[in-house]
Amino acid sequence: MGKNDFDIDFDFEKEYGLDPKDFLDSDEHDDIDLSEFSDEDLGLTSSDEDVDADIYGQDFADGEASDDAYGQEDDLDAFLNMRKERAEENPQDTDDYSEEDFNPEDEYPEEEELRGDAFGQDDYAEDYQDDEEESAQRHKQHARKERKVPKITLPKIAMPNIFGKFVDVYFAPMLNKEMREGPVDPDNPRRRRRKSPAQIFKEVYLPPLIACVCLILVMSFAVGSLSDFIQAKRDEADRKQSQQSSSISAAEQEAQRIQQIMDEAEALAMGYDYNGAIAKLETVGNLTEYTDVAAKRSEYVQSQQQLVEHNDPMLIPNLSFHVLIEDMTRALADQELGGSYNRNFVTTSEFKKILNQLYNNGYVLVDFDSFVGASVDTAGNDLFEKVPVALPADKKPIMITETMVNYFAYMIDGDNDAQKLPDAKGDGFASRLVVKDGEIKAEYVDASGQTLVGDYDLVPILESFITEHPDFSYRGARAVLAVTGYEGIFGYRCNTSYISAVSQEYYDQEVAGAKEIVQALRDKGYTLACYTYNNATYGIYTVQQITADLQSWKQQIVPIIGDVDVFVFAKTSNISDYTGQAFQTMYNEGFRYFVAHGNEPWAEVNKTYVRQNRLMVTGEYMQWYAQNFNGIFDPAAVLDLTTRGNIPKGA
Repeated sequence: MGKNDFDIDFDFEKEYGLDPKDFLDSDEHDDIDLSEFSDEDLGLTSSDEDVDADIYGQDFADGEASDDAYGQEDDLDAFLNMRKERAEENPQDTDDYSEEDFNPEDEYPEEEELRGDAFGQDDYAEDYQDDEEESAQRHKQHARKERKVPKITLPKIAMPNIFGKFVDVYFAPMLNKEMREGPVDPDNPRRRRRKSPAQIFKEVYLPPLIACVCLILVMSFAVGSLSDFIQAKRDEADRKQSQQSSSISAAEQEAQRIQQIMDEAEALAMGYDYNGAIAKLETVGNLTEYTDVAAKRSEYVQSQQQLVEHNDPMLIPNLSFHVLIEDMTRALADQELGGSYNRNFVTTSEFKKILNQLYNNGYVLVDFDSFVGASVDTAGNDLFEKVPVALPADKKPIMITETMVNYFAYMIDGDNDAQKLPDAKGDGFASRLVVKDGEIKAEYVDASGQTLVGDYDLVPILESFITEHPDFSYRGARAVLAVTGYEGIFGYRCNTSYISAVSQEYYDQEVAGAKEIVQALRDKGYTLACYTYNNATYGIYTVQQITADLQSWKQQIVPIIGDVDVFVFAKTSNISDYTGQAFQTMYNEGFRYFVAHGNEPWAEVNKTYVRQNRLMVTGEYMQWYAQNFNGIFDPAAVLDLTTRGNIPKGA
């Protein structure tokens, strides 16, 4: 094996123009005395660091050793030739050695083996056991210690443990120099081609990236499929739940519908409108499918068959009240009007007692529509006829009327200051009707000046009573409310005189309030009536005076209250002739029902108009004319004489 067969691709002639053999054959080196140099000077024995420095030359450009990595190549050839010459001169020292036994490939293995044992130190010792001391010395001068290529360790970036392994595995090609080196260059075995970033990415990163993408796609598909499956299950459950809820909801809605119909029918039956109640139940549908509804219908039919008809309107009393006094003590304290209040008015507490007596005595509240049938002939004329009031055998009809539902200033304005109504100096009356929470109530200012809203007059008291006793009202009947017009209506100063007396804004507000209460009263079923415009005594009025009074009513009140066809004569007046000019004047203004004062119940229903007496209920009448109320209520059980004292009797 020749020197050129070593696994070191280095040409001395090419690099230096030097042939080591020629150099050794020449005499140029004879004058060199090697004994003058120590092993350290010759670089044969040194520490590991010196060996590494001398042998490897401390130059690792692109992963290659420097040209001085193994010393000069001529030293190696000289050493080999010297060994051959010694063998020829002293064959006894090399009995078991020959050139054939000396295989440079064994002595000088590949590059990786050279790093471990440059000249096969172990084999050499076995071949020269007979001359151990000399061989060891020579070997010490020429042997090359095991070489370790230092690894370049780059500092690791401190990061959470969760990413540590990922960085070590995945980014190793970028951080580890050896892993970045490419394959051995065939033209220069000691050179390795550096891998380009693209090649590193292609070989190291692209495959796992593709694998990750595929894994993500597979997982996405799996997760999507699972999600779709779960969503389908949920949709199915929701659909079933929705169907079940819809079924329950439909059943509940149907039950609510049936219950509402039965409640409405019951309200009609409580008002003795059994025909209406039966018709309402029949809107349910096939009653054979609703046994409860069918049973209730049978009950109504039976109750209807037991009703008794009241065909004579003359037997229907009409109890007439002025506005009620809430605080009689305050009323009596008025030195000018106290006596009049005591004679002509009823307190709220007394009215409540009357209602209870009426109910206990079997009376049921009716109105004109309850016993009068109205129609229009072909010529446009109004026609009236009697209709029966059908009630149970233990019931009988009665009417209620309230007059002067104006709450006059003299009742509520104690200091006569029209701009501050009402005030604490009033006489104990309510000041106006109001709508609160959908219910009609009365506003009242007490003795301390506190404004209260509640049952302080006839309308709210009657509403509360009907709510508690719905069978007191016949088919939703309510009272007749008669008002004058010169101070407005229902406590609202909606006469145009208040524009100049107070202001246009005040008047507009009062008109708006009056219209609101008017609509609320009509919705409840109250009958609104005219009590003359000026609280006038028509019995002594001329036709011209009646005409003027009704003209003021038409101009001031009709725009707010609307057309009314019921006229209640003020005070105790009445017209004497229902065929004369006075009657014709009133009739031409649209009035068809005429209510006058009387001492006993009386009524007339003819084709043209309806007439009726009203029984005035006052302190005086209950005290001095109690017989007027025989069979209706007991005035003695009603009057609060403890508060009233002696009730004056009129002339």
